[in-house]
Amino acid sequence: MDGQGRSVGPDLLEVVADLKHDLGKYSSWMSANLDDAEWEGPVSDGLVDALRRDLLRTRTGLDGGPESAWAVWERLAADLPRPLPAPELETVEAGVEVLRRAEVPLRRGDRDALAALRGVVREAQQSIRSELLRLHRRLLRAQDRG
Repeated sequence: MDGQGRSVGPDLLEVVADLKHDLGKYSSWMSANLDDAEWEGPVSDGLVDALRRDLLRTRTGLDGGPESAWAVWERLAADLPRPLPAPELETVEAGVEVLRRAEVPLRRGDRDALAALRGVVREAQQSIRSELLRLHRRLLRAQDRG
């Protein structure tokens, strides 16, 4: 059971493990290591480059091309039942939508729009990472008890 009375199958655990690795880790891989100063003041080349890498090229897709953070979510979460089977996944999905709002400004290099979004993007990246880690640990504990 997952703490909400639902059975924890290996499929959900596997999907969450994949999400934790492919989305949680790589949607903030470069930008998580930036100094706080990069997230304030004028938008730097370093922040733009890190966010482009993390959000627009999160993973390499099946076709060998770049896969955005939202494409990773869509691919890995496609077979999950709706409503989503865990509140953490609802938070992750909302965070992915925040990341998606940065797509056009990142592609255009619109630094004014990025300046307005960077705080919520950073929060979403951190939330996605922490919620997937929390859910993965919870499902592992439930599996061990089961």
